[in-house]
Amino acid sequence: LLGSWQPGAMVAQNRPTGTALMDPSKADETPYFSQPIRQIVTMLVAVALVAAGAWVIHDTVIGIIATNPLLNGFIAFVFLLGVITCFWQVFILVQSVSWIEGFARHEPGAEAVTPPRLLAPLAQLLRSRGARMQISASSSRSIQESVATRIDEARDITRYLVNLLVFLGLLGTFYGLATTVPAVVETIRSLTPQEGETGMQVFGKLMTGLESQLGGMGTAFSSSHLGLAGSL
Repeated sequence: LLGSWQPGAMVAQNRPTGTALMDPSKADETPYFSQPIRQIVTMLVAVALVAAGAWVIHDTVIGIIATNPLLNGFIAFVFLLGVITCFWQVFILVQSVSWIEGFARHEPGAEAVTPPRLLAPLAQLLRSRGARMQISASSSRSIQESVATRIDEARDITRYLVNLLVFLGLLGTFYGLATTVPAVVETIRSLTPQEGETGMQVFGKLMTGLESQLGGMGTAFSSSHLGLAGSL
């Protein structure tokens, strides 16, 4: 076949009988769906910046966590769980895009693959009518609303973890204050001079009481910092 392009048509010379020409407007109609690559790169950059900042001040961070290892360690665990959840949600989007792209391109075995939960209504409609069907405007809106609802439902866990981090920070704050106030009262009571007690002994009681107070304040401020930073 010897072909030459003309405006709006393809002209073939020496074309054998029965050979059909392909319409150039339909030659590149391969379905294409964009993947969330830019979002993934942005998330990785954000995680790298946070990790770099935490490494620069890792001595301070370790000291903050050490003020109350149980509570602050749990806050750090919830933060890591939230980061993993965010990446998992984006991975679900990648799976959804790959599935619908394979189905639209009629790739072998695409119909046998279990569709992602995010696209369950669309998968049911496509399998019942075929990938090249025409979808009405009302059906298109219904499918889009269903997908949007499922995306919002998936984001609920992220919102919950953000609020949980704020709550844990406040919980640590009030727990630290609750241990500080009684320590102040006990310190004041212990300063009453006893018979035969020297000034150095009274001063020792004051130092012990201040240590308990500062420990409670350390728990209050460290949990607040970790909770608010994690939610951010």
